[in-house]
Amino acid sequence: MKALPKPLRSWLRNFSEAVRDRDFASGKKLFDARVVSFGTVRFRAEGLDELFSRQWQAVWPRTRDFDFEYDSTVAFAGSGGAVIAVNWFSTGLVRGKKSVKRRGRATIVLKKSAPGWKAVHTHFSIAPTSKHDPILRHAKSSLHDPRLR
Repeated sequence: MKALPKPLRSWLRNFSEAVRDRDFASGKKLFDARVVSFGTVRFRAEGLDELFSRQWQAVWPRTRDFDFEYDSTVAFAGSGGAVIAVNWFSTGLVRGKKSVKRRGRATIVLKKSAPGWKAVHTHFSIAPTSKHDPILRHAKSSLHDPRLR
């Protein structure tokens, strides 16, 4: 697989560092003001202000060790834009005390601008689990049903 271009790797590293440090100002510099995002808390956020106030402020203070799995990254890049698909991991703090390992995936759409790459769309989601989804529970149990093979 082709290596991730350095500017895209830098964008991912800068974003993960901003999340870990809860450095909202640095995080905002990586995003276009008109970004549209889907998140783990906010179903849809339109604009950087809403993304910050309704997603980041709810998640970042309760997150530790956030980073991307750089080896899982797939990027489609052109001269003016890029799409990145990547896995991520973190430790979430439940009620400020109990820690929970979290894994997920992200799709990030970037556009090239004068100051560098800016995210115009992100979609962060938790890894699928059958625990809370009846369709996935059924699909998982169906894998073991010889009548359905």
